[in-house]
Amino acid sequence: MSAEEKLVQRIFDTGSSGIKKSDLRKEFEGIEIDKTLEKTVTHGEVVVDKKGAAYYCWHKDYYFQNLLNSDIKFRLTYEAIKSLEQSVNKASDGLARTIEIIGNNVTTLSKSVIGKDQPNTVQEDSSDRLKAIKFDEFRKEFDIAVANYSNSIGWVELAKIRNDLCNTYDLSNEEFYHLVEQLTDKYQENYELSTGGYEGVIVRGLLHGFVRSI
Repeated sequence: MSAEEKLVQRIFDTGSSGIKKSDLRKEFEGIEIDKTLEKTVTHGEVVVDKKGAAYYCWHKDYYFQNLLNSDIKFRLTYEAIKSLEQSVNKASDGLARTIEIIGNNVTTLSKSVIGKDQPNTVQEDSSDRLKAIKFDEFRKEFDIAVANYSNSIGWVELAKIRNDLCNTYDLSNEEFYHLVEQLTDKYQENYELSTGGYEGVIVRGLLHGFVRSI
């Protein structure tokens, strides 16, 4: 592991609390901290910001959480946006269900008018649609997304993968995370989950929003 990767991993391990730049200098005496940090900031992996009288370093995956914890105006704005997003999603889901019901009623009516005996078809609900997806194919696309979006130490936010796979398979957020839970549980030796993020899989009561391939 290179000096830059070790530094990034150390900052990542501090989570949303971050770590003082001065403390990093003490831990990594043999490394030119300023130049190495400059590289990580340029690559978008680390954020350096002033907190009180000292400069702190955060991994990009935790800096947002730090802002939520420390800036009440930022947190209230974020919560208002999330509430609006949830309202829009609920309205969209309700419209989709209404369209589905109308479509089912039209199908039933047309069969009655034609009067032909047709084989019974079972309307696919959410669980049926999940079963219809080839699990191996989902796993293949999931692995590709992990490889494409992972940072220098292999971690990737599940929300990034969700954007791709939900569009590919026409999945809701709940369906996606249900599949992820099945995948990481069935192949525990191939995936590692980490706590953090704002959405993900609940494991032992904690939200795990990051994943990497082992």
